[in-house]
Amino acid sequence: MLRMIVCDWNGTLFREPLDKTFFLGLCRRAFWRALRRGKLRKTLRLMGLGARCLGLYLAAKGDPDRATRHVGRIVDLLNPDVFRGLARDDLDAYTRRYARRIGPALDRRLLEPLLRVARETGIPVGVVSSACRGAIEAALSEADCAFDFVLANEFRMDGGVTASFDFVIADNKLDLLTDLLAERNVAAADVMYIGDSPQDEPCLHHVGTPVVSFWATAAHKERFSRTCGALAPADGAAFEQCLRAAAGG
Repeated sequence: MLRMIVCDWNGTLFREPLDKTFFLGLCRRAFWRALRRGKLRKTLRLMGLGARCLGLYLAAKGDPDRATRHVGRIVDLLNPDVFRGLARDDLDAYTRRYARRIGPALDRRLLEPLLRVARETGIPVGVVSSACRGAIEAALSEADCAFDFVLANEFRMDGGVTASFDFVIADNKLDLLTDLLAERNVAAADVMYIGDSPQDEPCLHHVGTPVVSFWATAAHKERFSRTCGALAPADGAAFEQCLRAAAGG
């Protein structure tokens, strides 16, 4: 009997596979602020960082199995000059604007059945992701989607400003999932996990009901179906049917 539903974020509930929009917006903000303030040296440094990060982003897109390694290097590059020193209020305001903008990129084929069945059955639904927790929570709130928990990477604060973006959730999602299930006394056999990428594969292997997201590539759908026995529903109706069957409805 299904007792918990856990979703990936990027490429699953949210169309973008690597959170480009959220972090690119922060980079643009830092660049224009430095330029307006006449900080030529920092402006030039940010331009160089942008070029290096673009190369790493393209490498991550082209090599999904090692994507989090490339993203980790991007975060290391951006922490000193882009993320550090953001005022909490400015970051919160930016995150709210971002959440409003990405609403159309959320997958209602998954979200609506998930919320419908969760309301009817009381089964908790949450996210385990390497994306930014604040951005995920803001996007779900803006979309009026109440999830029970979000486990994701976060900005570490130093008083009223950011110290860094701590990229600690990457290829270790299975560890977080097993800890979560232990805390809530839920057996892996009673869990549905929905994901799209190689970083989700250990979790898909671990649970009783693995599901591949609609935005997963055809190659990953075939791979996870073969290696994990994962379901790849054709549409929202098929997903809801699978969900209700797993929930015993």
